Amino acid sequence: MQKNNMTRLQIMILGVLSAFGPLALDLYLPGLPVLQRELPTTATMTQLSITAAMFGLAIGQVVVGPLSDRLGRKMPLIYGIAAFTISSFGIAMSDNIGMIIVLRLIQGLGGATGIVLSLAMITDSFDGIQLTRNVAINQTINGIFPILAPVLGGVLIALADWRSAFWLLGGLGLIIVLLIIFKLPETNLDRQNGSLKETFGRFKSILENRYFMAMTLIQGFMMSALFAYIAGSSFVLQDLYGLSVPAFSGVYALNGFGILLGASLSGKLAEKYSAWQILKWFMMFSMVGGLLLIVSLFLPKSIWLTILAFFLIVAPVGGINSMTTALAMAREHQDAGTASGILGLTRFAMGGIMSPLVGLGGTTTMVPLVIVIVVVQLLGAGIYAVMQHKQPA
Repeated sequence: MQKNNMTRLQIMILGVLSAFGPLALDLYLPGLPVLQRELPTTATMTQLSITAAMFGLAIGQVVVGPLSDRLGRKMPLIYGIAAFTISSFGIAMSDNIGMIIVLRLIQGLGGATGIVLSLAMITDSFDGIQLTRNVAINQTINGIFPILAPVLGGVLIALADWRSAFWLLGGLGLIIVLLIIFKLPETNLDRQNGSLKETFGRFKSILENRYFMAMTLIQGFMMSALFAYIAGSSFVLQDLYGLSVPAFSGVYALNGFGILLGASLSGKLAEKYSAWQILKWFMMFSMVGGLLLIVSLFLPKSIWLTILAFFLIVAPVGGINSMTTALAMAREHQDAGTASGILGLTRFAMGGIMSPLVGLGGTTTMVPLVIVIVVVQLLGAGIYAVMQHKQPA
């Protein structure tokens, strides 16, 4: 397969594209109460606007990925981000919650192209240690936005209104479309032939690849611990430990920085160690955090122990995500778009399934949160233990 040389600017553009999911979700979060009062509408309908975006982000990846294997990466990316841009401007001008929900779905579908195709284009362009390193760079850039987006969104909404978040998203989308057109090359130089049915039929061969699916499931389970933290940390730290909203935001930002640090560190380690070794180390650190959470259940309440446990659980996810992605994609150059779509769908689907389980015990106990985190970590570790004896040379 012919490889492409990508510049630093192109790698940066792909990193921003990979973050369209966090941007579409997190930038908007501080404006939910204001939107509900202004339209006016119900809390349920307001939450549906988030659900619609998440659904679009998940489904869009498994649709666009296979199509890009057949049609190329650049044109689907242009159309997808254009749809993201137009829908963002549409939301900013809308006064109807039903229309906002529909546009949020379209926004999610369009944003999904950035997530799935940024990874596919990196896989097209690199292999070996260069693939591992550039996936880590991609995830490092991605990790910046979950830290910045809620803070930036809060400032925008405080200075203007909830619509300003979508004006900003639309403006960013417009800039990115122009950068894609003029700065990004077409990286899929060995496009598939055959019918559309055959293109989507390649799902079967990828799903039958035990090595790829093992990496996908390890990533899914370890990411589920992150989603469980996101779903449950607010009531644990605020309701059980009495942390203020600003203090909780600080803890949330610290853990977000930890993800960024983990992704960056994994890229540096890849220069000296194998991705398998690095993955094991990050998983071990995360499981130490799970163990500390168990210990915290049997000791007098200690907010510092819980905060430390959360950090150890969350921060390694940046490295875990980078290494599992690189290991999974290393053998799927021919079907990089389809493989990337499966990775993205699995991540969102497993996280979506695990997150509601955290609230089963209500807001007066953290036991369900601890159980979910520890169980998914053990499942991920079990798959790693089985597969480490079968890793390729």
